[in-house]
Amino acid sequence: MTTGAMWFIAVIAILPLLLCGEGQQMQTPHAIVTKDGSGNYTTITDAIISAPNNSVNKYYIKIKQGTYYEYIQVDKWKTNIVLIGEGMDNTIISGNKSYGGDGITTSLTATVGVNGKGFMARDITFRNDAGRENQQAVALRAEAEYLTFYRCRFDGFQDNLYTKEGRQFYRDCEIFGTIDFICGDATAMFQNCLIEARLPLPKQYNTITAQQREYWNLTTGIVLQNCTLKATDELEKMGNVTTFLGRPWGNFSRTVVMQSYIDHFINPRGWVEFITELLVQPFYLDYENRGPGAITEGRVEWASVTRDPEVASNFTVRYFIEGDKWISADVPRYLDLHE
Repeated sequence: MTTGAMWFIAVIAILPLLLCGEGQQMQTPHAIVTKDGSGNYTTITDAIISAPNNSVNKYYIKIKQGTYYEYIQVDKWKTNIVLIGEGMDNTIISGNKSYGGDGITTSLTATVGVNGKGFMARDITFRNDAGRENQQAVALRAEAEYLTFYRCRFDGFQDNLYTKEGRQFYRDCEIFGTIDFICGDATAMFQNCLIEARLPLPKQYNTITAQQREYWNLTTGIVLQNCTLKATDELEKMGNVTTFLGRPWGNFSRTVVMQSYIDHFINPRGWVEFITELLVQPFYLDYENRGPGAITEGRVEWASVTRDPEVASNFTVRYFIEGDKWISADVPRYLDLHE
């Protein structure tokens, strides 16, 4: 074999790695979804239905750019589905069901519902554009074990991201909303995410999280690590809307914000009671946050602040969601406290 031929083969061998960027390996998709019919399917739903049931291996579905107006359900027997978009600005899944507009329960408003274990999505926007006036309107309802969302956007208003059940990891995502826009009783870890509060209806205040743990012995909770919490430009311009880090939806609600940047728009109290419910034993914790909203002297008396890394380590990827055992190697993460 000539030197030139050997060089050509070597280039071909490494080309997939070059195309996908550092640390990202190109995965040949099992199915391709396109709006123009040039792929295997024109809807994401059809591609998921055609995937094998109860698969122990990842099944990759490439979704080409475009806005897909679909209501998608990944059933529990559709395991290890991987949806790969072409960027959160380019591949968008959109719906507009809502409690206020359709009179249906919060769970049923979801544009995308995931019940299949091992699901992963990358480079996709999940959207519910029912608007702030239609109350609960879910873009994603996630209720299964070992779910991963990498470089995804969750675009909505009230109850936008419903982390309902199971261990879940969100990395480098963008989350927008108004009231309780990260909610549910999953064991959910958010790392390096941009979280932006939007302008609510007049006389409303914003709450970023609403965790739903009802029993003290459950391992569930919401953890924000090395995230950026800020207001959208529209909310900033108003200047008179109160925004809290969260409120307890369940008797033993648990939320941790650690090593994150909190902008000035957060009320100094940090957290607020659920209006119609008495507090039993909520667990709310600040650890080594930064920014003008991270000053903890004015926090509510039922919240905690710690500087002890041993306490905070309980809420890392390694220990809180056991992410060292199941998060895919091609998804960046740090297992412990951020240096």
